Amino acid sequence: MRILSPVDRRAEVGELADAGADELYGGYVSGDWRRKYSLLSSVNHRYFPSAQIGGLNELKGIVKDAHGRGLRFYITMNAPYYTGPQYEDILSDAARYIDMGVDAFIVADLGLVLRLAHIMPGFPVHLSTLGTVFNSKGAAFFSHLGVNRVVLPRELTVREMAGIIKANPGTEFDAFVMIGKCPNIEGFCSFTHNSPSLIWPCEEAYTFGTVKTDGRAEEIARAQAGWGSVNRRQACGLCAVRALDQAGVTALKVVGRGGPTAVKVKVVKAVRDMLDYSPGRAEVRLELQTKAKAVYKELFGRECSPYVCYFPEVWR
Repeated sequence: MRILSPVDRRAEVGELADAGADELYGGYVSGDWRRKYSLLSSVNHRYFPSAQIGGLNELKGIVKDAHGRGLRFYITMNAPYYTGPQYEDILSDAARYIDMGVDAFIVADLGLVLRLAHIMPGFPVHLSTLGTVFNSKGAAFFSHLGVNRVVLPRELTVREMAGIIKANPGTEFDAFVMIGKCPNIEGFCSFTHNSPSLIWPCEEAYTFGTVKTDGRAEEIARAQAGWGSVNRRQACGLCAVRALDQAGVTALKVVGRGGPTAVKVKVVKAVRDMLDYSPGRAEVRLELQTKAKAVYKELFGRECSPYVCYFPEVWR
């Protein structure tokens, strides 16, 4: 399996490559786009400046340095939808990205998938998790439209991923492994994450107070209270690395556009450490879990929790 890491600055490329990344992805919003639509209508589903590559020359430098280190670079154009006039601007930018050597587009909007297949046939297109592929028929649908690779939603189990992958042998698949998780299904979520410094609605520890509720509502409240007790930016799937490899996952995806360089590097190193780890004893699963939990504690200074576990069926 490969490791797919976020990148925001050219200076990060070498450090991420040294840490063990095989592929990089990042977002860029052109000056023309900002003037026309503002960053609150971002082309790539990130709405704060630190999650954007700083300029066109910086983007060119990232692509050049990534290729120089043998890494691929994918650019995100994964807002959940666009207005009619925006498609023309996106396609113009996409042609420019191809000329500078970008290796693939990460896309969510069905309209953009169709337009790219028509205007730029054969160029690699990866479907963002916002595309919400939850079963093998969904993956086959997008593959038929020209999608080469699918980022599977966080809500799937390893077993479900394995079934989708087996049913679609001509398509590649990514699975999230670190570090951002959410109690909501991202492809169906309408919250706008416009600042990394804010507590977003999905992080609030809601209570119902004196309002009379049914059992289901109380169950949701308890779960939300659990989410409020942890840091969703410290999510982890390291225990499942071996199982994901056996399931046929192409790449382990690290979340973190807009995050500090040091965190990106530490997390990529941790994933590489788990990929390279070869248990020596008979109880491989238990030993892998012990190793993963130790790596997690070293990373974040706390014990892992099922609330921030990508694959709770593996966690114990």
